[in-house]
Amino acid sequence: MIDSQNGNRDPQGNRRIRRIVVMGGGTAGFLTAITLQRKLPDISVQVVRSTKMGVIGVGEGTIVTIIKFLHRYLGLNSQRFHERAKPSLKLGIKYLWGERPFFHYTFSTQLSNPDSQLSLPRGYYCDDSFDFADLSSALMLHDKVCLKRIDGRPKLGGGFSYHLENRTFVGYLEEVADECGIPKIDDVVTGVEQDEEGIKSLILSSGQRVEGDMFVDASGFSAELVGKALGEKFVDFKQALFCDRAVVGGWERTDESYHPYTVAETMDAGWCWQIEHDDVINRGYVFSSDFISDDQAEAEYRRKNPRVDRANVIRFPAGSRRNPWIKNVVAIGNSSGFVEPLEATAIGTICDSVAHIIRALKASDGFMLPIQRDIYNRVSRKNWEIIRDFLAIHYKFNRRLNTPFWQAARHDVDIGSASNIVEYFKAVGPDFRLLEYDMKRNFFTNEGYFAMLVGQRVPYQRKVSISPMEKKHWQSYKQEISQVAQGGMNMDECLADLRQHGLPADALDMDDSDFGGLRWQ
Repeated sequence: MIDSQNGNRDPQGNRRIRRIVVMGGGTAGFLTAITLQRKLPDISVQVVRSTKMGVIGVGEGTIVTIIKFLHRYLGLNSQRFHERAKPSLKLGIKYLWGERPFFHYTFSTQLSNPDSQLSLPRGYYCDDSFDFADLSSALMLHDKVCLKRIDGRPKLGGGFSYHLENRTFVGYLEEVADECGIPKIDDVVTGVEQDEEGIKSLILSSGQRVEGDMFVDASGFSAELVGKALGEKFVDFKQALFCDRAVVGGWERTDESYHPYTVAETMDAGWCWQIEHDDVINRGYVFSSDFISDDQAEAEYRRKNPRVDRANVIRFPAGSRRNPWIKNVVAIGNSSGFVEPLEATAIGTICDSVAHIIRALKASDGFMLPIQRDIYNRVSRKNWEIIRDFLAIHYKFNRRLNTPFWQAARHDVDIGSASNIVEYFKAVGPDFRLLEYDMKRNFFTNEGYFAMLVGQRVPYQRKVSISPMEKKHWQSYKQEISQVAQGGMNMDECLADLRQHGLPADALDMDDSDFGGLRWQ
């Protein structure tokens, strides 16, 4: 029924959103609820979650946009964040991958930054040695986080992100939600009531009914609302990403170096991550059950990491909902889609998704319009396609091991929409100036593709001539940048400063683009 007299409906019968119910706590649920409450203060936001569900408790990497999202977009105090959530800093990923001993994927412009004394882009000079390509890479090699300012504080630019321990981060978000006055109900959802517009209410084990105009499904892999209740199709990524399980564990830190990066290490049937925290080192082996059993994977994992004191196997589906916004339900987080954390995109997709919802509701004065859903779903599908196909490149060209898994990956992995970028690279090498228009909506940017293609030594046909003078300049540059990086701050020193003073103002003075190429306002 159209109720336009009291403003709940527009003349076309579209509903005005006055109440949003977020189903699920965790990172996705609380981060979404906080963002909605802060950016749409006229809308009531409520969280329904069950503490009985627990938290997986793994370490999580992030991408650089988390800095802007938390501290500029949401305005969360960085000193308190560092004090309570206790993140460590991440400059990029160290890949033990491909034919090289290792290579770095940094959050800076290590291969596309121009040099007036070089006639070619930097990637052409990295055939033999891909190290010390820029300051971030040099800092990573010396286990330093940043340089020091004249006043002794960290000199942080825009090329860093966070490592987060999931339990600590979720605990911090729950504190913020409480301070924002967001009501929470701790109960189990046992059923839903539906009508022609979608979900009408959640039925809780206590018998309580929680009604809303719009629902956010942050229930994780179970996708209680968008999947089980509304039956939205799940599109699996099996043709591109073979892995479907992970052995997760870690150990207490002792005298290990505190690395400012994530490690991604090639394993027999997948790969292993390492993420650094103050007191623990988190390690996880992502693998394919088609090539190795759970017991075999754990045995390999423990051989590689003899100090692991705990481990459990997590099963996950690699894929996404074709339409994460169905009727009056939007799936965010793992209920929307999941891929293994090779590029740490999970929290970034949450931020981008909720920011998109806010833009949509602001543009329509709070009404839920069919065109909003269509655009949101189309953008979501494109983003997942880009992520899937970029990750596929990691598998297609990794020649480090010759196990059955990696043989199959090189032969059978479908890189989909990334094939045009790869074919162009194979023709001309690390110079994507002709692809600038195509890359505008690609949040991995030239740098991401350069790092993975140059890093894995994917061959290209273009023959380049590098003069002895240019070679000498390149070597001199790398030596100089190495010397500069050696004088930088280590992790403990940097974190002690941030937990007392917060981020320096210039650390937030970054580009106004965001994950997915959209703008947060």
